[in-house]
Amino acid sequence: MLKSVEKLNSIFTSILNLVYVNILWILFTLLGLGVFGIGPSTYALVSICRQWIRGNRIPVFKTYWQYYKENFKESVLISWIYLFIGFVIAVDLLTVTNWYLRVALLIVGFIYLLSVVYIFPIMAHYNWNGIILKMKMSLLFGLACLQYSLLFFLVTGVLYWAAITFFPGVITFLGVSFLFFSITWTANQVFTRMEIEDSKETNINEHIKENCNEKTNGIKVS
Repeated sequence: MLKSVEKLNSIFTSILNLVYVNILWILFTLLGLGVFGIGPSTYALVSICRQWIRGNRIPVFKTYWQYYKENFKESVLISWIYLFIGFVIAVDLLTVTNWYLRVALLIVGFIYLLSVVYIFPIMAHYNWNGIILKMKMSLLFGLACLQYSLLFFLVTGVLYWAAITFFPGVITFLGVSFLFFSITWTANQVFTRMEIEDSKETNINEHIKENCNEKTNGIKVS
């Protein structure tokens, strides 16, 4: 009974935290007048979600503010790039009438969404330098673990459709934070899998190198 109560308390606390950071995301986006605030605010939200997923307890407002300032310039530039690309794709989809071009645009749009999903988690997770590198890696992660990306799109699409249809008020309080929590969780699974595979490959290469050295050492050179 006690364990059930503790579990319920943990669930309600998590929901309240998501509502809290959803409000913070809106406030800090407005603080940056929208176009200057959406990038840093999204980066801060994803970084907070990453801490929760990793089991860390943190002071939410103080940490959010620190993350908001941390990569401000880069976050703004990245948000502008993706907003511009998204705007161009959306306008083209609305205006292009040729069926083949529309199919091509839909493919480009899907690739764009893959990159959007992983760009802010990459910023929060890795200390890589350069916007272009991060954009390339966001696409690489999305394509390398396509099954995770497709599952994410399917599950979140169904959940948000159900929320909008049956519980529209939920979107107001959890619409942004739950979406980016889901994105961060999915990205964390992908990063973990890729890092494990990279570690295994490194160990195999080291093992091969050791065996080659042993064989080479056994050859007598006259």
